Formats: sequence, structure tokens, C-alpha cells
Amino acid sequence: MLNSIPYDSKNVALLVIDMQETPRREVIDIIPKVQSIVKTCHEKNIPVFWTQHGHRNLEFDGGAVGRWWGDRNIKWGSEEWKILRELQPFVSRSPTSLDILDFVIKNKTRYDAFHNTELSSLLISLGIKTLIISGIETNLCCESTARRGFDQDYNIVFLKDATTTENEEMHEATLLNLGYGVAKIATVVEVIEWLDKR
Repeated sequence: MLNSIPYDSKNVALLVIDMQETPRREVIDIIPKVQSIVKTCHEKNIPVFWTQHGHRNLEFDGGAVGRWWGDRNIKWGSEEWKILRELQPFVSRSPTSLDILDFVIKNKTRYDAFHNTELSSLLISLGIKTLIISGIETNLCCESTARRGFDQDYNIVFLKDATTTENEEMHEATLLNLGYGVAKIATVVEVIEWLDKR
């Protein structure tokens, strides 16, 4: 399966999308996988980007997402806006490592993590060519970001066991569609093996 990721394992970054405080069971289930891939990236000095989706004022920054989800939108700065406590120790590297290679993007207000954020300029400045995508929601934020990244000419590696959404049917539908023409679909173990070739 390792050969299914044809990209150079150099010039790669990990995106951890919207792993924020939530009582939803499916999010909790992928935490160990996300911890594993982040730990590997830290060990290999691979940049990690964490996004936090939230709105300060839906009237001004909500757009279509705000209208669609209404009161279910996350308020910027609230408890549910914070990165999951189980992942907090992984957000910053140890003092013996390079903190500059972890970035937290706090101004995400759309499904697409590139939209009106600093993500694109940071990736360009670091010379990134390949993006590994993890997080929630598989079929909304993760998929939208993967498609936008692909359209911006990044190679996309999509982690099927470190992304999740409300049900398996929607999750599998995204994997099927992205795997057809946008992303290489892989497990965390496969990606770690691929990164070991660096």
C-alpha cells in the first residue's frame, strides 16, 4: 500500500482541521490516530497546522455557513472553540524543538481552511508541496480544504482513519469521491511508513 502515495515525502505539512471541544463520539474515536500522526510529524520536523473554526459575529463573518447552521455555529473564544484537551499537549512542541513549525489558525470561518486565512501564505513561505489532511468534518471542512488545496496545485494525502464526520455513509462517500481525482487516501500507519522515507 505504501506505493499508493507517489509524492516526495519532503516539503510536506500536516493539517489538523477543527479538532475542537465537542461531546460527539466520532471525534473522540479518532483522537489517538491524530495524536500519532502529529507526534510523527513533530519528530520529523514536519510543519503542523491546527485550525479552529469559529465566528465572532455571524452577521458579519458567518456568510452561507452562518445562515445554514444558525445557532449551531461555534462562537469564537468559547469553550467548544478550544482545541480538544487531549490534543493540547501536542499543539506546541517541546522546548527542545522548533516551535515555529507549529501554527494555529484561529480565523477560520468557512469549511475551506484557505478562505480568508493565512494558511496559503504560510504554506508558500515554507515551500510546501504536499498536504496531509486530518480532522473533522470529513465531508465538509476536510473535503472542502482538500479540494481547494488540490486546485492550488498541492498534492493531497487524505487520512481515512484520522478524519471523521457524523456517519460512516458520508465519510465513505467523501473518500470515494476524493480518491477518484483529488487525493491519495491512506491510513495513518501508511503515511507514517511513507514519511519514514524522508
